[in-house]
Amino acid sequence: MLSAQQAEALMNANAAALDLRLAAEHKPGVVQYLVLASGMADLVMGQALGIEDESGAVFEPVAPRGPAA
Repeated sequence: MLSAQQAEALMNANAAALDLRLAAEHKPGVVQYLVLASGMADLVMGQALGIEDESGAVFEPVAPRGPAA
């Protein structure tokens, strides 16, 4: 998860790259959201994937497990 300092550095770098001016009063909320999103990404990336979890880019059907419903 990003620290507040890392999130602020990311915000500043992205704003500069996009030539985006952020109002001073918006910056704390942007930093807070980046930290929150980073924590959510850690949770998602920590989940194990099974055979049924295929990439959306390439669809390869997999037979369902267990009896048919």
